[in-house]
Parts: sequence; C-alpha cells; structure tokens
Amino acid sequence: MKYQCLTLFLLTGLLSGCSTTQTAQSASNGDDFALAEFVADKGCDASFQCKVIGVGERQTCGGPSQYVVYSVRNVDETQVEQMAVAITQKERAFNQQTPPSEVCKQVLPIQALCINSQCQAITLK
Repeated sequence: MKYQCLTLFLLTGLLSGCSTTQTAQSASNGDDFALAEFVADKGCDASFQCKVIGVGERQTCGGPSQYVVYSVRNVDETQVEQMAVAITQKERAFNQQTPPSEVCKQVLPIQALCINSQCQAITLK
C-alpha cells in the first residue's frame, strides 16, 4: 500500500508538469489512467530495468505532453509502447480539430533510475 501511494504521488507530480490543455487531457484521460495502472508496479533490481516513454503530443510546439516511468521487470515493454502510441494518436487527432489555445510550455525530459528498489523519475536540466 505504501508503494502504491508513492507511485500515485510520483505519477501525479509528473502529470501536473504536463503542458496539454485541460480539454486535450480529457480526450485521452481514460487511456492515461489505464497506462498509469498498467505501469504502477515500478519495482526494480537495477536502473537498466527502468525506462521512460514520451506520451501524448503538445498542441503548440510538438513533443510529448508527458513522460511516463515504468519497470520492464514488471510489464511488457511492447504493451507500454502500444498504449503510449494510442494516447499520442488520440491527442494528435484532438489537437488537429481544435485551435491552439496556449503558448508552448516546456516539458522537461526525465531519466529513470532504480532508487530504493523503485524506478523513479529524475528531471534532466
């Protein structure tokens, strides 16, 4: 339970740093939740098991709207990639149908490291 709370806290922190509009987030919100649930077990033995994937598409300046950390020890990497592609395609379609409503906000890339047997995000500056 302690790790689930920590995972939820970290994921919430990552998602709050996103630069998508509220409506774009709602376009793929169910898929975002499904991906978060799928990668919730971030247990690891070494940093090579920790991966980062860009998900979504920022409307104004391109690039991912968020980064998701996951452990390949616990999930199938191909499934994570497929879920990320599906979310990105939905956000891209939504972005093409709506006029830009924001300035380009920076989403800093992250690196994943195994710290205390959990894959954790480290922001690259």
